[in-house]
Amino acid sequence: MDIRLENDKAYKYELVKKVLTDLPEWFEFEEAILTYADMARSLATYVVSEDGRDLGFITMKETSDEAIEIYCLGIFKDYRGRGLGKFLVGKVLDLYRYSHSFAQVKTLDYGLDRYYDETVGFYRTLGFMKLETIKEIWGEDNPCMIMIKSLWGYEKILRIFLFYGTINVT
Repeated sequence: MDIRLENDKAYKYELVKKVLTDLPEWFEFEEAILTYADMARSLATYVVSEDGRDLGFITMKETSDEAIEIYCLGIFKDYRGRGLGKFLVGKVLDLYRYSHSFAQVKTLDYGLDRYYDETVGFYRTLGFMKLETIKEIWGEDNPCMIMIKSLWGYEKILRIFLFYGTINVT
């Protein structure tokens, strides 16, 4: 498997549109698909491929100096369940671990849709935790769960400890 940062805005648009159209259980509204595809043009978009065939993408949005958001993630339906999404998310978050402290992702709250429950489970296996649910983002009928993950690996914590030395808490 290979991952690349895609810079061709037209290709990013077409790939995102094609992948999301292939996932109607999650992306049933064309307007939403077109919005995600349009946003991909201006966001960092990483593509996962195998044997020269592009199989999915992840778009990343910087929300602050400290946090990066997985704005959208999609793997073609025929290639789901093979570890491509975990591989892609893991490798891309590794790229941001020295420049950002946290990653976040927004998804439909748990218990409302079986496909989005799978999404929540997927992110939990990657170490994401529920921060909160906000109904004002997508509306009362589509409560938005915000999940977060610390990007501070052991190496970063160790560097801070070594820099500051022992800290006494009294």
